[in-house]
Amino acid sequence: MWLWQFATVHFNYAGNWTALFCIAPEWPRPAFASSETLYTFPGSGYDGQMYHLIAHDPFMRRGAVAAMDDPPLRYRRILVPALAWALALGRDSAIHFTYFAVILGFVFLGVYWLARAMVIHDRNAAWGLMFVLMPGVLVSMDRMTVDVGLAALAAGFVLYSESRWKLLLILTCAALTRETGLLLTLGYGVFLLSRRRFMDLLWAAATTVPAMIWYVYVSRNTPPEPPANMSTLIPLGGWIERVAHPFAYNLPHWPALAATELDYVALAGVALMLGHAVWLAWTRSWNARAAAIYMFAVAIIFIGSRSVWDDAFGYGRVITPLMVLLAAEDSVAFVPVAMIDARIGLNFLKQIMGVVRGLAGLLI
Repeated sequence: MWLWQFATVHFNYAGNWTALFCIAPEWPRPAFASSETLYTFPGSGYDGQMYHLIAHDPFMRRGAVAAMDDPPLRYRRILVPALAWALALGRDSAIHFTYFAVILGFVFLGVYWLARAMVIHDRNAAWGLMFVLMPGVLVSMDRMTVDVGLAALAAGFVLYSESRWKLLLILTCAALTRETGLLLTLGYGVFLLSRRRFMDLLWAAATTVPAMIWYVYVSRNTPPEPPANMSTLIPLGGWIERVAHPFAYNLPHWPALAATELDYVALAGVALMLGHAVWLAWTRSWNARAAAIYMFAVAIIFIGSRSVWDDAFGYGRVITPLMVLLAAEDSVAFVPVAMIDARIGLNFLKQIMGVVRGLAGLLI
């Protein structure tokens, strides 16, 4: 993963590693970022530029809030930026290096935990390497989003689902990584309740306390959030709308056709993945992992926002924890991973061509 980052930064972005944050040129820059040589892209940039600001200003005291599009949402996802800030000892000059290190550290943990989980389930440890191909991991590698953190913690959940204290740490971190991490806790809680393990249930509930305290702090230091989209009440409403109304790409005919067709392949992969979860429910599979799978599947069914379903980079990140959980149950789960990766790979095509040309230039 690091070698790919090195190659694309060297050949495509003139060696400027800040290109991985995908920063827009017109985006406001707080004082702490004014002296940084930031690589910028035309357009509105991507989520990584927000987490870059948070890593410099985790406690909302240096002006990052005013330079963000949705501060309450972004700041709730504090774990990855906070780890980068802590490893840098708060020094702005070291933030970029430590942020990249945190992302790669979660890639390592995800592969390691998933590989160990595969061995426990009598499968080859090499299946753990498939973690790097999960959509959320690829997007985090390319655009410094926090999703690789929750994906890795989902792998940790699979491995430690029978170990109380390690699992409690996993759940605590998951809630601070992304709000969807609370679905792991919810699923685990439902499983404990079904087994009448009330003391364990109390401990599991306690893992949400740090996140709740942090959420309150964020709400008091950021502007109010916009109202929630009520279309999320329609089961599969967002997915159906995306299928019925394909995105109009401003591209030449053949590239646009390829993008549209691969969109359908990726959306079919989502349906296949949800079908896998339904099959587990039909066969009455029930353990901590299965309970978490059902919670994520239900949550995905009720994602109604069109902005999430517009791009495989968007919904691919959201559904990655479910993919990790399903992969531990059955290797067939890697089929929808490949289907969604096919569309995501199209977004990497320009970078890949740039790296190939650069390497060819070195060899000639």
